[in-house]
Amino acid sequence: MKLRNILLLGLAVTVVTVAQTPVVVDGGVLNGASFAKQADGLGAPVAMGSLVSIFGTNLATTLAAADSVPFSTSLGGVSVSFGGKPAAMRNVIPGSLSQLNVQIPFDVLPSGQSSGTVNVVVTVNGVPSAPKPVSILTAAPGVFSIPAGAGYGVLITNDGKIAAPTSASASIGFPTRPIARGETCFFYAAGLGPLTPPLKEGAVDLTALHNAVLPTVLVGGITAPVAFAGAAPQFPGVYQLNITIPQNAPTGDSVTLQVRSADGSVTSSTSVVIAVN
Repeated sequence: MKLRNILLLGLAVTVVTVAQTPVVVDGGVLNGASFAKQADGLGAPVAMGSLVSIFGTNLATTLAAADSVPFSTSLGGVSVSFGGKPAAMRNVIPGSLSQLNVQIPFDVLPSGQSSGTVNVVVTVNGVPSAPKPVSILTAAPGVFSIPAGAGYGVLITNDGKIAAPTSASASIGFPTRPIARGETCFFYAAGLGPLTPPLKEGAVDLTALHNAVLPTVLVGGITAPVAFAGAAPQFPGVYQLNITIPQNAPTGDSVTLQVRSADGSVTSSTSVVIAVN
């Protein structure tokens, strides 16, 4: 609470300004690529080390984005912790429903533990939110798409276009074309879990490959050869997967693109598609 003295018509008036308490909505921590939710509409479990989006009220008072790496643990007067461990901050976006984009610490769970529940706390200008429980897994994949959550996957062809119908270029905002069977390509995901060698959350490394435990990639339900799965060299919290489109993949403008965790327990949504010819 802040006190300010204002001179009004010759009288000193004390104005009381009360800082609003940030509130994370129930189930409001979502995979930063897919925004995956459960049948009850609440956020699905998210992965250690994953880029996530946090939704709520009064979570930010000013628009801010990280302008350097490694990301800081404080941005625009906002900080976030998971199980008491600070998260790396990417964006803070104010509004009637605020949004924070952060990376969960890789060590959010005790060593050797592959799943669990921790509390997320958002602190804005020194005022903390009430703790909200978040389910954490080793891996919980989601695929980046345009628009986010349900649309054409950000799968890059060998000539730098997105694998979508050519007619989609205007709506997507990038050059597009269908991808051919047998063609190599790469795409982006969140939530693939730990990396080898380890990479600190919020950081990038242009000198070495940081590999994730190899997941399964499905193109139209057909398993695709995976040449690489690991940290994207330019984007903290984001994973890159290099694949070859299967020769027997289905064709069309809405072929599903999915990632299944290495243990087979979590498969990303069928809402992300690509165009295959």
